[in-house]
Amino acid sequence: MSDAIDSRARGFLLRPGEGVRLELPDWQMNVKVAASDTAGAATVVEGILAPGHPGPAPHVHDGHDECFIVLEGRMRFRVDEGFRTAAAGDTVFAGRGLAHGFGNPFAESARYVVLLTPSGYEDYFAEVAARIEQVGGRPDPEWSAALMARYATRPVEVLADPGERKFS
Repeated sequence: MSDAIDSRARGFLLRPGEGVRLELPDWQMNVKVAASDTAGAATVVEGILAPGHPGPAPHVHDGHDECFIVLEGRMRFRVDEGFRTAAAGDTVFAGRGLAHGFGNPFAESARYVVLLTPSGYEDYFAEVAARIEQVGGRPDPEWSAALMARYATRPVEVLADPGERKFS
């Protein structure tokens, strides 16, 4: 057995607040583990959604799966045609090809971690954050649609959430 270290192996520790910070309106993300850390296998992002944040429009990812773990607060998830409230400690999985969305209709912030496999979608968030900074607000729908398409993501029909209660 050799004492040589495989140069592809990476290991590190990030403290709270560390990582690549991405700022969206009322939504902060820290990329904790990126594609460059895992040879494209997985990405880990910590996010904080402000109270009342609607989250992204419902969508489908054709290129990756997402697994959310709520750390603090509550979030409202749509997975396929069902809606559920997830609280601290709950896990929500949305596999590729499945319509999903999430938001925070509650009075307290929500903190979560999402694992994306395979990785690369963190670049989508970085492009959105850069565009928001560039134009000083939400990107226009045409730009957003083109970006989503480049990242194998497509919007889906918005469904009414029968259980959503704002600030409950």
